[in-house]
This record gives sequence, structure tokens and C-alpha cells, in this order.
Amino acid sequence: MDRAHNFLFLLDEGFTMQAFSSAVEVLRLLARVIQEPAPGYGAVSFSGGPVRASNGFQLVPDTRLDSIPRDATIVVVAGAGASRTNAPGLTGLVRRLARGGHPVWGVSSGVVRLAEAGLLSGRRVAAHWEDVPYLHEHFPDIQVSPSLFEIDGAIATCAGGQAASDLMLWVVGKSHGTEIAEEIAARLVIDVVRDGRASQRRMLDMRYQTVNPTVFASLRMMRANLFEPVPIAWIAESQRVSQRQLERLFDQEFGQPPSRVYARLRLENAREEVIAGHRPLTEIALDYGFTPDTFARVYKRVFGHAPSLDRPRSRR
Repeated sequence: MDRAHNFLFLLDEGFTMQAFSSAVEVLRLLARVIQEPAPGYGAVSFSGGPVRASNGFQLVPDTRLDSIPRDATIVVVAGAGASRTNAPGLTGLVRRLARGGHPVWGVSSGVVRLAEAGLLSGRRVAAHWEDVPYLHEHFPDIQVSPSLFEIDGAIATCAGGQAASDLMLWVVGKSHGTEIAEEIAARLVIDVVRDGRASQRRMLDMRYQTVNPTVFASLRMMRANLFEPVPIAWIAESQRVSQRQLERLFDQEFGQPPSRVYARLRLENAREEVIAGHRPLTEIALDYGFTPDTFARVYKRVFGHAPSLDRPRSRR
């Protein structure tokens, strides 16, 4: 990000106020903690008039469509109703701005508007979990990841909510250094600056959904015992089925045995700690029921790289 970059928030009717304010607050505080000009920011609407947020409050934009700065990054912010409403004028504007050379980002359901504008074809994107079924159904060529945010060239996508802060803090860290990003996070009382590799918890839960009561109860038991794993035989016994029968049920539902599903759930949780970087890898591995060697091997098989590569640079 260029240090003089401007951010212009294009607000859709019913936009999510939390996602908008989470991003803006990072930029506001950036101007307070650095001794140099900070990126400017403003808001614009397609209608040119006030825009109502999903919480009922109205925001009056301070920028007109005919005065968008040439260097502005366009951040489209929408709300949960985006997948149920059409906004051809707004999506057409987004498409024209992208073709005109503006970086275009989608925050919260703004990702839906970027998809409708034809900007996400073939890309890996982050999206709020509520929008995932709509994106899968209408845009099957988009690869939706469980990540909090994804950056692909001039396109950035974000799940929304506090993840908008995470995205902006990551951008600030890249441009101004991690100390500045951590100072801003501290002022926002954010304990951990998460990067895009962190996952939405609800997205992880959606990976293993079932209406089978035995499998559902088994998954609930697994999720309740991520830190101190229990044997699959115990889980089967708690459901009054044999371990073999439980394995057949999991294979029917997910094409995987319960041991692999359980390992994946534990690994996803462990990865959050790996990324945070507060504890040694050996300690994390043992706490989640893995030997250090097994943890490294399975981690690489699932995520494509060794856990050491997910550590913050300062702790590698």
C-alpha cells in the first residue's frame, strides 16, 4: 500500500456498520500514531445521498461520485441482505472503477457485490459465512476460503465484523511496520493482531454439517474436547454405537473416518495458536494430542507447509 493512498468506502444500502467502523478506526488511529501524512479516507454512496446501515442509523457520505480521488482504493461495504437484493447500478459502478485502475476491496457482504460485478472469477476470496451458500450456488468458479481476509493483487476480500480491523491492521503493518500496527491494536483493545491465515470459526463448523443425530453429537463431543482429545472408542461408546459403526457413519457423511475429522478440527484450532506465536510449537503439539513429529507431518499434509512457516516472522 502506498503511504499516501486514499481509502474510499462505497456504502451499499443496509451496509454493516461494525465492518465499516472497524476499518475506519484503524485508519483514524494511524493518523494519530505516525509522524507523517496518513492515508485519507471518506465515504460515498451510489445515490449520492444518505445510506442506511443494517442497524438503522444513516450515514451521510462526504464524497461525490464525480470527485473520487484517482489514487483511491475503493472499499465496498454491504450487509447481510446483499445476496437477496439486486444493485445493478452499484455493481456497474464497481466494475467501471476496477477497469479504471482502482484497487477494489469487498468487506463483509461487499464481497457479494464484487462477485456480481464479475471481479472475482477464478479468485480465492474470503467471505462472511452467511454469504458462502449464495456464492457457491451463483459463482461456482470462485474459491471461497475460511480465512478472515484474502488479498489477490488489486482485489482484497474480507469476512467483515472485526475481520475488517484485521485486514487494515495487516495493511498498516506492511506499510508502516508491525510496531505501529500493534500500537493501533492496543488502542482498540485488540489483544492479538490476526493475519489472513486465521479462520472464521463458523466456517470451520460449516465444513462438517450433518443431520445424523449420532454424527452430530459425536462432532459436538469432539469440539468440546479439542485441547484434550478423547479416544474415538469413547466417543462411540457415548453414542451407544460400536467404533466400527461410527466409522461407517462418518464415512457416509464426510467420506472420512472420525479420527481424521477429529484431527482436522484439532489442527485448525492448534493453527490459531501457531499463528499467534505465543507458545512453543512443541507445547502446542502436545496439548492437542500430537507428538511434535506427527504434528509437523500432519500439519504440512493439511495446510501445505510446516507449522514453522505460520509463525510470526519475529518468532521463527
